[in-house]
Amino acid sequence: MTQQGAPRDAPVPVDRGAQNAAREPVSEDPADGVVPRARTHRVGGYTVVELHGEIDIAGVGSVGPALDAATAGDRPSVIVDLRPTAFFDCSGLGLLCRAHRRVRERGGRMRLVCDDALILRTLRAGRMLDVLEPVATLDEALRAEEG
Repeated sequence: MTQQGAPRDAPVPVDRGAQNAAREPVSEDPADGVVPRARTHRVGGYTVVELHGEIDIAGVGSVGPALDAATAGDRPSVIVDLRPTAFFDCSGLGLLCRAHRRVRERGGRMRLVCDDALILRTLRAGRMLDVLEPVATLDEALRAEEG
């Protein structure tokens, strides 16, 4: 995450460094960095879409097609996993709203996995927290549909 208006490679200001330290990728794998990407796989009857990197106005174009593919067809069953997400803003919120609408229109079901306080705050500010009802783990999302 960079300071607004600053180039992406600009250093993070010192007063925000500690706040953002926990959000830095732990892995040395460049694919785990802030480059936005979607990883899709199946778990049971669900298509799980993990969103990696920075999901902002520049990143939604990279992950949007995977979410559109997962929400296509009749009665899609989708779990969107935001745990690998490094940054998420209102552009990402719009992406989730679109996915939720597509699933609802097609008679499907969508669950959201998110355990990040800043992302949850964005969902709350966008009045989508009660609509999307995020859970903290993939297991919780799978159990919620069983019950």
